[in-house]
Amino acid sequence: MIKDLPDYLAYLEKRNRLLRVQGNVSADLEITAFTDRANREKRYESKSLFFTSVDGYDIPVVTNLFGSTNTLRELFQGSYATEILGNMHAFKSQRKAPSLLKGAKMFMSAKPKAVPSQLSKYRKLKDLGDLPILKVWPNDAGRFITLPLVITESPRDGTVNVGIYRMQVFDNTLTGMHWQSQKGGAIHASEAKELGKTLNVAVAVGTDPYNIVSAITPLPIGMNEFSFSGVIRGSSTVLMKNGKYPAVPANSEIVINGWVNPSETRMEGPFGDHTGYYSIPEKYPVFHIDAIYAKKKPIYSASVVGFPWHEDAVIGQFLFDFLKPALKSMNESITDIYLPPEGIFTNMCFVSIKKRFPGEAKKAMFSVLGMGQLSFTKIIAVFDDDINIRDLSQVMWALATRIDPQRDVQIIQDATADSLDHTTDMPAFGSKMLIDATKKTREEGYKREWPATIGLPKDLVKEVERKWESLRK
Repeated sequence: MIKDLPDYLAYLEKRNRLLRVQGNVSADLEITAFTDRANREKRYESKSLFFTSVDGYDIPVVTNLFGSTNTLRELFQGSYATEILGNMHAFKSQRKAPSLLKGAKMFMSAKPKAVPSQLSKYRKLKDLGDLPILKVWPNDAGRFITLPLVITESPRDGTVNVGIYRMQVFDNTLTGMHWQSQKGGAIHASEAKELGKTLNVAVAVGTDPYNIVSAITPLPIGMNEFSFSGVIRGSSTVLMKNGKYPAVPANSEIVINGWVNPSETRMEGPFGDHTGYYSIPEKYPVFHIDAIYAKKKPIYSASVVGFPWHEDAVIGQFLFDFLKPALKSMNESITDIYLPPEGIFTNMCFVSIKKRFPGEAKKAMFSVLGMGQLSFTKIIAVFDDDINIRDLSQVMWALATRIDPQRDVQIIQDATADSLDHTTDMPAFGSKMLIDATKKTREEGYKREWPATIGLPKDLVKEVERKWESLRK
């Protein structure tokens, strides 16, 4: 079991997945350039980077913590997390009841454990100027904290939320808090606003990988991320409480305590985002910092995102495949779902179905729009199950040969959109395109006989393949 961030780095180094960058580097763009180079070298299996010496700071920086799909697979291996999420939508199935019960017991046993504050063992920093916060891309509005675990508590019922929201540095005691309206942190802020209160916030920078992955995972509202990280880890998350602020992981490298006035906003951005574009500046809440604590020899962790492929593409693809059993359980006709990285995950979704009745493709598309964060998907295309939706050549062939735009393309106007989608006329409000790329039947209004696809008998192909191999010898 990996106990903290330094232990995780040792784990990566042992497996030759960590590269130590010696010599002085700048937190202003240069760390981004190194990280970008590492990701372009090997997609989905790039190394984490440990920068031992950053100009002007006594704190090292680590980036690309999750550049390797193999690492993510190993972190989840042996945990019961897959079953918990895979069955969370299967309550209607009595035969899955024992599995659900086991999952519920496992989740309860992973309830976080509280310990007294250990911040007396930390050193208190003057302000944000002591941290090697990155300027990630040239036209960013400034420096951004890019991998913070932002922890809030509901002022109504005490429910905990842990999210990763970028934080633009306005000055050494003030940052932005980029939580979008549908995120747990924003919901807690909205509750505080209704009650006329400010919201105390704790931020942890640098912790074990289980806590970070859990904060990234799109869990149902109300599911405690620290409990989920305990399920992945196989032992409870240990949290330390510090006065009026939410509890943070006891293994945190850096802790930032402060508060948000939900009625106070400030222009945030631009920021070079995972879409490959700079975000459009918008107003977001302001985070007031009361105190910053760091271990005696802390490590600052950061994430670099941008046009695929960076670690966000690795994480996104892995987590979607991990969550796919839960999504498929909501619609029995779905055989596969794929979010291509080129579609920036929230912008494009391919679905394959085993078509049984007229209109089933539309049913599948509407069910996808009802699946949590998939509701923000801009373009959904549904294919027959003879198409491998992970093969873009097959996808393009099916789009070219199985749709008539007038009949098979549907535009939904005035719909919820991803707040990072710059193409919409209004923030987080736009349209969607649904494409039925399945073969059409007479019941669906197709007045001709759908032609058969060409191909050879499988036995013949197999025999020729055997002979072909012998000819090459």
